[in-house]
Amino acid sequence: MNSKRSVIVHYHTFKNSGTSFDELLTANYKDNHLCFDGPFPYTMFNQQELLKVIRRSPTKIAFSSHSIRLPVPTDLDVNAVAALFIRHPLLRIRSVYGFEMRSEGIKAKLQTAVKSKLFKKKAIPQEATATADQQPTFDEWVTYLRGHTASNLNAGLLSNSQTHMFCGVYGSAGIAKTFFADGPKAVRLSDLDQAKRNLLAVPLLARTETFEQDVKRFPEILSRYGIEFNYQDFPAANVSNPNADGSVKDRLQHVEEELSEDNLTWLSYANAQDLELYNFSTEILT
Repeated sequence: MNSKRSVIVHYHTFKNSGTSFDELLTANYKDNHLCFDGPFPYTMFNQQELLKVIRRSPTKIAFSSHSIRLPVPTDLDVNAVAALFIRHPLLRIRSVYGFEMRSEGIKAKLQTAVKSKLFKKKAIPQEATATADQQPTFDEWVTYLRGHTASNLNAGLLSNSQTHMFCGVYGSAGIAKTFFADGPKAVRLSDLDQAKRNLLAVPLLARTETFEQDVKRFPEILSRYGIEFNYQDFPAANVSNPNADGSVKDRLQHVEEELSEDNLTWLSYANAQDLELYNFSTEILT
């Protein structure tokens, strides 16, 4: 009987250390690390399609994609060793904001939309005129997205997004339901129990906040699958949080200070599932 071919499958989650881990994979496997995504942002590869990519790349050792979802595929010939990073939800949302502000095109578009919405039909306060042409603050960005009900950006981006991404079932995305969809209190709830089950089947589970500590476990884990992996201390890539080197407590305090009481209260409520999933991952890893 032939033994299974083991490969690393990195479920690259936006703003969850994915670029940093991809750099490590490329450093280890060079051209045998394949990064792939679909032609559109909403393109998704199900488990069978992922297996096709793996089978048609027989020399590759590692695969990375934003366009794949848990659970891992099952196959008689391929053993997909999942790698996935999870992040504290408030820190992740703050990082998404920072990323968008680094993109001049996105920033300019948001700048116009956010400011026009915030100041629409209002007399612009004197203290606001100086900042009306500057980039939106984190708090303004959150307020704008909460009010963008046409696209449900408040629920889709700002509420339990990691639980939603990680709660898939074989062949399909996970179950999700949006409550209060027509207003700024919209909240998305997904199948938290399924997300937990999926994470329990991820051998290479790690947290963005403890990247080095968690990834240094990977060489020993991968050796069980016959895969050699060496940890290298690279500078963090694609960082968009000004306090990235601070403690988690300090970074959270900074985020909380940037937000109005209303936005902080809503974000905490709207990400209760993500926070529970993050704490669940911490329990697994400690």
